[in-house]
Amino acid sequence: MQLAHVCGLLGLINFFLLRAARQYLSSQPVLQEKIVAGLLTPLVIGDVLHIAFTLWALGDVRWNVSEWTVVIWLTVLIGLALFIPRITWHMGIGRYMDSRDGRGKGKGLSANVALSRR
Repeated sequence: MQLAHVCGLLGLINFFLLRAARQYLSSQPVLQEKIVAGLLTPLVIGDVLHIAFTLWALGDVRWNVSEWTVVIWLTVLIGLALFIPRITWHMGIGRYMDSRDGRGKGKGLSANVALSRR
C-alpha cells in the first residue's frame, strides 16, 4: 500500500510539474528544457536502477521468464514503459531542442546569449 502511495505521488508530481512547465515556460524553451531535464534525469536513473535491481534480486530465475510472477512482469513492463518515453525525451526524439533547433544554431550562440538579449 505504501508503494502505491509513493508511485501515485510521483505521478502527480510529474503531471503537475510538466503541466506547469508547459503552461508557464512555453515562451522560454531553454529554461523549460532545463526544468524538465531536472525532473526526468533522476527518473531515468531510477528506472534503470529499479529494473536492474529487480532482475538482480531474482537470482537464478532472472532469465527464466516462464517462472516470473505477474508482479515481476508488471514491474519490468511498467518500468520499461516509463523509461522509454523519458529516454527518448533526453535523446530529443519528437520534440524541440534548443541546442539542435534553436535560433543560435550554426551561429555559435549559446542559450545564455539568447536569454540575455531579452
